[in-house]
Amino acid sequence: MSFTLDGNDCMPPISGGYLIIYRGSVELSVISVPSPNFVADRYRDSVSENYDSFEDDDGNDYNMTVLSSNVGVDWTLEVSTEDPALKSEIKVEYHANEF
Repeated sequence: MSFTLDGNDCMPPISGGYLIIYRGSVELSVISVPSPNFVADRYRDSVSENYDSFEDDDGNDYNMTVLSSNVGVDWTLEVSTEDPALKSEIKVEYHANEF
């Protein structure tokens, strides 16, 4: 079984940032949010991408894609698991770095 969690933030990450993935109250991983290309003339040229994957102690696989642009941050977390209850336990928190 697998599921996908999506999220976004409308503030461009001027100095980058990070996403924290939690299972309940346990921190599973920290994923970097890149700074976008602010000198780009168009949205599509401003996009920076980061991809990361990891496995937790229970053998669940996580694949995170982060897109950062001049209009904000979008992320997608794909989780492969045998535990149907896991979807309700996972949350992603975004933190922008200070300017």
